[in-house]
Formats: sequence, structure tokens, C-alpha cells
Amino acid sequence: MRQLTALLALGTVASLFITSTQAHVTSGRERYGVIGYGIVMYDPPCAYACIDMANSWNLDCAHEHTDGMDMGGMHMSSVTPECKATSDPFLQTLAWCFYTHCPGASNSTLERVWEMDIVGRKAVQPAPAYSYQVALSRVAQAPPTSILASDATLNTTSLVDEEAWLGKFNGDEAFERMEIRASTFGCVGIPIVFSWFRFLPLNPVVVSKFYATFIDPPLFGNHHSAPVLGFGFVPTRGQGLFIAYIWIINIIVSSVGYEVRDPMSWYPTVERQLVVYISNRVGVFSFVNLALAVLFSSRNNVLLFVTNWSHSTFLLVHRWISVICMLQACLHSAIYLQYYLDPLAGEGAHAEQSKLDYWIWGIVGTLALALLMPLSVLPLRRKLYEVFLATHVVLAVLAMIGCMLHIYYRYEWQWGYQTWVWISFAFWLFDRFLARPLRLARNGVKRAFVTVIDEDYLQVDIPGVEGEGHAYLYFPTLTWRVWENHPFSVAAQQQQQQQQQHHPPTTTPPTTSLTHPNLLCIAGGVGVTGVLRFLPTSPTSSKGGDSRPRAGGKVKLFWGMRAESGALVRAVRGVVGAGVGGVAAAVAVGVGGGGGGKGGGFDGKGDGFDAGRGEKGGGVGSVEMAATTATTTTEMWGGAEVTISAGRRFDIGALLERELLPSGEGRGVAVAAGMGTTVVVCGPAAMADEVRVAVARLGRRGVVVRLIEESFTW
Repeated sequence: MRQLTALLALGTVASLFITSTQAHVTSGRERYGVIGYGIVMYDPPCAYACIDMANSWNLDCAHEHTDGMDMGGMHMSSVTPECKATSDPFLQTLAWCFYTHCPGASNSTLERVWEMDIVGRKAVQPAPAYSYQVALSRVAQAPPTSILASDATLNTTSLVDEEAWLGKFNGDEAFERMEIRASTFGCVGIPIVFSWFRFLPLNPVVVSKFYATFIDPPLFGNHHSAPVLGFGFVPTRGQGLFIAYIWIINIIVSSVGYEVRDPMSWYPTVERQLVVYISNRVGVFSFVNLALAVLFSSRNNVLLFVTNWSHSTFLLVHRWISVICMLQACLHSAIYLQYYLDPLAGEGAHAEQSKLDYWIWGIVGTLALALLMPLSVLPLRRKLYEVFLATHVVLAVLAMIGCMLHIYYRYEWQWGYQTWVWISFAFWLFDRFLARPLRLARNGVKRAFVTVIDEDYLQVDIPGVEGEGHAYLYFPTLTWRVWENHPFSVAAQQQQQQQQQHHPPTTTPPTTSLTHPNLLCIAGGVGVTGVLRFLPTSPTSSKGGDSRPRAGGKVKLFWGMRAESGALVRAVRGVVGAGVGGVAAAVAVGVGGGGGGKGGGFDGKGDGFDAGRGEKGGGVGSVEMAATTATTTTEMWGGAEVTISAGRRFDIGALLERELLPSGEGRGVAVAAGMGTTVVVCGPAAMADEVRVAVARLGRRGVVVRLIEESFTW
């Protein structure tokens, strides 16, 4: 036997379509798991090689009727299970083949194979007339001495052709090994554990320098929040490392570990074997990545709580995994298309396959995945969000259905390939039809009160609701599209102290935590709603858990806006200046406390769904300023010192150096307390990028600082 190992095979695909092999649909009993993990294909392969040999034998009862049976890529004519189950020459020849070729297999294993698979693999089929041990005892009395000719009828106990058996053995053993390897690679975990390093008691200076060098800065250039050429976002270095890991692991596991065998009954040449193995493996990985893409897109995603990463980061990873999933599906389809279009595949091979249901649904799944890419570009998402969302959902569901039916019509549920698609459906259905309805049922239908602040902003008050962080709101009385919902952020919630004592909040605290006692917030325009939840409600307040600065730290807020935004300032003061209730999260809408309390929030009209990323908020990072008089005021909001600049830009670099460097003016947050600082930014994308670059620069200089960008992208 000659065994070849192909370590890097993808580069040879184009030259491998040399000989012909036909694939046909198969049927069999349903199994659970994936190959190698709950599902066994050919164990032991020596016994299944004997069964493969038996499938080509002609029996005395073959005249009754025959059916077709497929082992891998080879199609063979087979007599009925009833004929096999009652034919003494068939049973005894097979028993002798088991005995002579499987000396290392236990009798219990051979009995299991005998009982389950020698007459077929269907859910309902006749059992053999007698057991393996009985058949072996009968043939042992007069062992066979002659080999059955390939075109002869089996009417007496015979030997099998050794060369043909070896080809069957290599086919079964090698194919299952490749499928197990694909399943193993598919189970490679994503390094979520890296996100847990934040719990380790590491030196804060080292941690700050690490984040400033490898995590927070843009991967290249100075833009992260602002889209490049209006087409897409540049990931941070940390996001870039994770995306690179995903690409590298997919390329490696799709390229290594291939073994081809010769002789091999399934495929006439080793090149043919390699082509099929590559196509099958990238097909399996496409299913695995489909499940991951759905998981990373989910709003109710357990990984959000495990990793403490932002939803925007998960959406970014979702896009890249989706691209890989699509490319693998296209590669799988393209290889098999070329495989059957090649003249060596036989006349009419492609025409025959393309009429089968598995082929049609495979095309549907691949095309749906391919169409998702151009229909999800940023310009379309911004200008026609509802159109994007509707087409995205329809095509994603169509892709999953296409993949599922592609598997069913090819293999039914024999080999567990459908497991990954079922996982995709489970993630999708849990998010949309369990978690979301439960959240809606908990909060119920509420009446909101909308106040026009000015031509750009609305204030939305929702009595009787509690919440922090981002919230998705449905407006069923404003449109017939009752399923539509939009992300907003809780600006504030107000409660009477007595009500708060008797009705504790039911929502979980925000996951964003402050790792340092000092807090420096920078906001632009309506982006102030994104930083309010980090501020203390009073100089002595400790409410709010780890999303508020710890005792002993100093808190400052720098808020910039257009000169004509005085109405917005008065509205925010009205929410936070009363001294009651907690101050909560980011962007646009406030939801209020229980017991009839109400919360206030703000929505920038025309800003899309994300004031944190929109450019219209103006102020700190805007280049264009109104020609009216610029003013700067300083006031106290609870325990926070607030500087409001209307009509004048803050110099971000100078501001951060003054507040964070020991060589500053002596009044900065870090200088005053002598401890680390968390910088929170929310506002126009240009401003957020300026803060990100400046904080990273200071972190590399040894300043103990951590950046939090409060924004929401889709």
C-alpha cells in the first residue's frame, strides 16, 4: 500500500481535475453529532471494506428486485436488504471476510456492524438471518478456497479479491479520517479566554502600555470610528489581531493534514481524492463559520457578557467571519462544479448532477451567502437601513435553509453535517423568538412622551420602565411594520428614593467597568448622553456598581457643541440637575424607573440610529463651527466638574496632556489624585478618533490610562 500525505494542498486545486468519479445521493438512518464526535462512519474499516465488496456481488435472489446504493463517490448496484439477510452464501462469505481481515477487532464490534450495517444502513430494514458467530461457525467447517469473479453470481462461500478489498479499505479509512480531521478543526475554540486577562492583578503601567500599543490604536492610520472613504471602518489593533487569527486558523486548517491512498476504490487517482477532500473540508468549515457568524451578530449573545467586548466589536467580527464563510462556500461549489464540468468526468455528468435536489439547494445556499456581501456595504446600511435589514434577514435564513436541504438531499441525516446548521438556527431562533420576546414581555407596551428640544434633537420620556445601556425600541403605533426596532441609549433614569428602596432595579448593571479611580469624560453634542451613566449622581453617591468611579478619584466632563445648541444643554441639565435618581447610558433615549418615575433622553433627528457615530452632534471634533459667540462655562453636576464649550473646539491633545501628565498645570484628574484614569469618549467620529490616538500616545509614554469609546454601530 502506498500512502501520500499532502501538507499544503490548496495551491494544487486547479491542476487536479484529471479523472472521473460520479457522486449520487445516499440515504440512511439518522445520527447525532459530527463525524468523530458521536458519529462513526466506518469503524472498523476492515469490516466495512468487506461490506463494500459485498455490495457488488450478484446473488441468487437478485432477480426479485434491486436498488442503488452509494458508498462515498462510487455508485453500485445492490440487491435488496431482504435478499442479503437470507442468503447463506452472502452471510458466510462476509463472515469469513470479517474473520480473515479484522484480526484485531473484538467480536462485540463485529457483531454490532453485522447487526446494523451488512444488509444496509436504513432506519427500517431486516436483520440478518443469524449472527456473525453462527455464520463464522458454519463456514469454518469448510473454509472457502476460490475467489469470486467480479461478474459471477455468488452461490457458494468464497474468498474476496485482496487487491479490490485493499482499495475499499483505503477508501473507507482515509475518507473517515479526513472527515474526523475536518470536524476536529471545526471544533477549534475562539480564544475568548484572552478577554479574561483583565481580571489578573497585572502592573497597571504595563497594562496601559500594552493596550496603548496592541489593542486601542487603529490598525493603521488615525481613523477607526470614521469610515474610510465612506465604505468601511478600520479595526483597532486588538480587533485586527483577532480578525487575523480567524483568517490564519481557517487558512491553515483548510490547507494541512490531507492523506491520500493508493489503491483507492472511491477515486481512480490520488489527485481526485485530494480535490474531493479539499472541497469537503472547506464545505464543513463554511457550516462552522455560518454558526459563528450568526452567534456574533446576536444581540442576546452570552459572549457579550463573557468577554466584556462591545456589541460593535462583535458586529465587526461577524462581518469578517461572514466573508470567510461565503468564500469557503463558493470554493466548495466551484471545485465540484469544475469537477463535473471536466470532460473526464464523463458525458453528461454535470447535466445529471445539476438536476438533483441537493445540487439545486446547494446553489441556493451559496448564492444567498454571496448576495449578502454586496447588499451589506456601509453606504447601503446608512442610507437604506430598513431595506438592508430586511434583505439581510431574508438572505441569511435562505442561506441556512439552502445549506440544510443541500445536506438532506445528499446524505439525509447520516453523517452529522447538518449539526452546524442546526446550531446556526438555534442561535438565530433563540435571539429573535425567545430572548427578544421575553424582554418585550418584561417591559410591556408603554406610552412615550416626545418633546422637541430644537430642530435637531428630541427628548423621549418613557414612564414606568427601568434600564441602563443601550435599548432597542419598537414603535408599533407609528407604522404598520410593527417588527421594526431601533437602537437607542438610556440617557438617564429618575426615581424617588422611597420607590427605589421598595422596588430595586430589575435590569443588570452595565458591563462596561471603570478600572481606575479617576474619570475623564469627553463628549460632543448629543454624545453627552453616552457618558452620563459614568458620572456620580452626587459627591457622596456610590450607586451604580463598577460603572461609576471608585472612591478617592476625581471626575471631569468636557462637553463641546455648536453655539446654537443651548436648548440641548438646558434639557440635559434638566435630566441630571435635579439630584434624584441614577444617571445612565449612551446616545439617544432615556428610559425611566419603576413606580411611575420617568426617564429622559435625547434623539438627534436625522442622525440615523447612532448619535455616538454620527457627525451631526458637532462640538468637540467638528471642523465647522457656527459663527455665533463662543462661550465656555464650568459647573458641578453632583460630584463631577463639568466644562461646557459652545461654539469653540477643545484642543483634544492639549486637554489630555494637561489632565493626565504630571507636567501639566497641576489640576488634572491624574495629577490631583495620583492614580490611573479612565477616559470615556462619545461624540462625532472624528472627535472619537482624535481622543483614541491621543490616549494611545500618552499610554505608550507610561501614563496609566484606559480608553472607553461609547458608540454604537450597525
